[in-house]
Amino acid sequence: MTEEPQPLTAVEALAAFAGRHTDPAAVQALVAEATRELTGRTVVWPEDDVTPLRLYFRRHQDVSGVSGEGRIADGVQWPDGTVSIRWRGPHPKIDFCDRGVVTAEFVHGHAGLTEIVYLDQPGEQPAPAPAAAGSTPAPLVMRRVLEHALNKRVPCPKCQRTAQCRCIADRTEGRVDAVLAALAPWLNSVTGEAA
Repeated sequence: MTEEPQPLTAVEALAAFAGRHTDPAAVQALVAEATRELTGRTVVWPEDDVTPLRLYFRRHQDVSGVSGEGRIADGVQWPDGTVSIRWRGPHPKIDFCDRGVVTAEFVHGHAGLTEIVYLDQPGEQPAPAPAAAGSTPAPLVMRRVLEHALNKRVPCPKCQRTAQCRCIADRTEGRVDAVLAALAPWLNSVTGEAA
């Protein structure tokens, strides 16, 4: 008994057709572009050196009365652009946004009352391992100042929005400035105590 061949998906058929008329690199580019247009996500090839980006949702006003305010969810933007969200609280759940941040903001953003805050930047290397045992930890007050500075809204250098924008501008310099401004009293003192 012979098995009937499985029908090709539309993308497989497109790739097979294109493969008869062009080179493999052009086929790969065509599949990537068709995927981007049809699904809103990027094809990530095995040779691509990309990493997921950590993010969280900060809600400024809870219009539904369910999630609360502050850091209400943690998430990941995968290299293909899709987003996974894990909600905090007594009834946690997971959401998947196949069209990425656009869908996450549309569904959960409540017209700007919730912002998506990235903990990583594209191309950024993972954080180094914690300091070795025996090193002196920073004073708790300095840790709180740093935490506050890192969570401070940083405007986009192109459009000046503090919420996620379409410029995809790198806000690293703004974050560095916020941290340095918060640490200025310690950096300027001789004894290491706040001035």
